[in-house]
Amino acid sequence: MRGAMRKLFLVELRRQWPVAAYFVPVALAGLSFLMAIATGRMQRQYDVAQQAMSLGLHSVIPLAAAIFAIGAVSNDVKDGWLRTLLIRPITRQQYLTVKLAAVYCSLVITTVAAVIIPNVVTAAFFVKTPVQFDLVQLVFIHALILLQGFLYVVILLFLSCWLPGVFNVLALGIWAILAASLSSYIQYVHWMDKWLVILKEYFFPSGFWDSIDVIMAKTGTPVSELAWGIGALAMFLALAFWSISAIQVDKGSE
Repeated sequence: MRGAMRKLFLVELRRQWPVAAYFVPVALAGLSFLMAIATGRMQRQYDVAQQAMSLGLHSVIPLAAAIFAIGAVSNDVKDGWLRTLLIRPITRQQYLTVKLAAVYCSLVITTVAAVIIPNVVTAAFFVKTPVQFDLVQLVFIHALILLQGFLYVVILLFLSCWLPGVFNVLALGIWAILAASLSSYIQYVHWMDKWLVILKEYFFPSGFWDSIDVIMAKTGTPVSELAWGIGALAMFLALAFWSISAIQVDKGSE
């Protein structure tokens, strides 16, 4: 079974990378270089960790997750790929696990190419101002950025079980807007209502973002923030695996 899962993973990874997909990390890396160089020229000090957060969370991770995870499940249902796999000794849960691993590996590759390399190269060769570099902080920042990316991928796979490609990205955009607006509303108006706060943290999670803020501010260890983020990630993982069991493969998710 492990051999079959490994072969399926390699197949899914190849399907993630048609010729056109190679332009994604290249284009995002070029954009990141331009942003990093512009930042280095405008600021008196180039903070590598701050730039990693800016490049990763605000541009590369959301775009790459949307590109690689768009319609990931619904397209496989529509073109009959999932139906073909289920004829073999592959369960729906195994398929989703492999699909998740393939999409996430593509996201990690893109993050290395379009966040880490441009940031480090810019700091080493193109910045004339002083460079602030904290290796331990940088490692934690990148780990949390990748966790946030994993959360985006899981949410998109959950949505793609029920919606076709373009619509699940649109739904993610609406979810992000609601997350920002409702989070502010609950924080300033209903901050005493513990149930609203709990529901907000699960359905519109900001735990990984908050963890990065704590690390950047150097105000302590983000234990509670990280716990909320992991809890929300576990909930969306459960929703995704429930959805792959519930959808009708023959009809598709159109």
